Amino acid sequence: MLTPRYYQSAANAAVWHYLPNNDGNPLIVLPTGAGKSLVIAMLIQQARKFNGRVIVLQHRKELIEQNAAELRELMPGISVGIYSAGLKSRQTEHDVLLAGIQSIYRKALDIGDRHLVIIDEAHLVSENDETMYGQFLRELKLNNSKMRVTGLTATPFRTGEGPLCGRSKLFQRIVYEAQTGRLIEEGFLCPITNKAADAEVNTEGIKLRGGEFIESDMQAVFVDNVDAACLETIEKCKDRRSILIFASGVKHAEDVAAFISKHCSERVGLVTGETLPIERSGLLTDFKNQELRWLVNCDVLTTGFNAKCVDAIAIMRATMSPGLFCQMVGRGLRLHPSKVNTLILDFGENIKRHGSIDDANFGRASEAKRGQAARAALNGRGKPCPACGIDVAANTRECECGYMFPVNVEGTSDGSSQLTGQIPPEVWTVVSCSWGKHTKRGDNEAPPTLRIDYECRLVESEGGLLTTKISEWVCIEHDGFARMKAIGWWQNRSAADVPGSVDEAVSLLSRGACRMSSQITTTKEGKYFRIQSCEFSDEIPDEWEEETEEESFGEFSGIGEDVPF
Repeated sequence: MLTPRYYQSAANAAVWHYLPNNDGNPLIVLPTGAGKSLVIAMLIQQARKFNGRVIVLQHRKELIEQNAAELRELMPGISVGIYSAGLKSRQTEHDVLLAGIQSIYRKALDIGDRHLVIIDEAHLVSENDETMYGQFLRELKLNNSKMRVTGLTATPFRTGEGPLCGRSKLFQRIVYEAQTGRLIEEGFLCPITNKAADAEVNTEGIKLRGGEFIESDMQAVFVDNVDAACLETIEKCKDRRSILIFASGVKHAEDVAAFISKHCSERVGLVTGETLPIERSGLLTDFKNQELRWLVNCDVLTTGFNAKCVDAIAIMRATMSPGLFCQMVGRGLRLHPSKVNTLILDFGENIKRHGSIDDANFGRASEAKRGQAARAALNGRGKPCPACGIDVAANTRECECGYMFPVNVEGTSDGSSQLTGQIPPEVWTVVSCSWGKHTKRGDNEAPPTLRIDYECRLVESEGGLLTTKISEWVCIEHDGFARMKAIGWWQNRSAADVPGSVDEAVSLLSRGACRMSSQITTTKEGKYFRIQSCEFSDEIPDEWEEETEEESFGEFSGIGEDVPF
């Protein structure tokens, strides 16, 4: 029996609200440990109500075996098959099929019609159509032209390629996103404690290839730091019961395991790609049962390894990928009776690079920098939109969010121009606020934005109060940085879940779900204002008016009866 949490139900409803009404493919963003298996089960269950045949793609045999067992338990009435060379199973007749992409990517024409493809760990899918995923999906669509794809990931961006969603990409829109920090606050995930590592490695000199640190160069730097890093880990983890260590390479992992074993006089588990399956299975079982306190690994326990007992993670490597960093830290997010929080020791400057995983803006800075560099290389020059933060070409007049760039710079009394940074900020008292859905002129394909208009006090006169209007655009339906910024905007004003559409946002605003700014601080950019900060005179509302039947969205009310494939 499925007993979902509210955000799992909302994620499922968002997908089935999107599919019948849009031609694209939706993406769900859920933190590690938030229960993606249950969401996958709900998606499958609903697809079967439409007589849809489903295939779930995963990249490791351990995940396939684990998830197949979970799905059979959650959905006893639905037959689940497995197609995996590593598991010696090539079933094709089942209406629900779990498959390893490495095994099945050349067999698309052999498995018959599939209506829904669910891709777990969707950040692994490259934009390149000639990859295994690209080839498989392209050929699978020859069986059924109406086939749809839904992805799940903890990180909606891919190193070197930027956001997963876009008009020309496999996924067009994030339809639901649950923030790690919020789920921690609500008690669904374990709190984390970040401690700066005294033996932190300076990664500036490590060369990059394909947007990631070259492993051999990275390992050489971290091998030189083994003694200091291990001694610090031993000291700071002395009260921890289950310590997971991520090393930068096989030799580094071996050195770390040997050092800790010698200085702690404890058994230390070591798992790498060279570890025999039977030995690996025994070590993981002992660790999960808390019979083994230390477990060192290299590139094998970042996904699919669920040891709820992990209460300390030492990251003795660096990565440019916020997704990989998220996966490593995510091993400690699951709840367990034996732990109060999970300690994160970062020796590779990863938190400095990407931010903390429980921050709503996690990964934004690193991905924005890469995106900006890519766009600058493409356009020759770029500029940021002051409304949504997206980098656009230098000659852009109107951003996708609706912001119009000024033509002229601010003039001074002597006729000279003044740089934006020289114009002092202004503080405005907000008299009233209004909102609505904004659509970009002349572009029906651009996502709409939520436009907020602040009526601000200008001056008192004999004719009454004079005001001026200052606007901002909240990119609810955008992706990447703009979406991240919209999430932060919403969570600062409302206890309601972040809406998946502008229409839903407008409905919630109209029903009093958000507090409104009483004061805003702006800077002048040409003849336009950019809102720097807001102040509020009231608290985030605990309750708001109930939605009407016509407005209903969420749970299964947003699904409807339209067959999407």
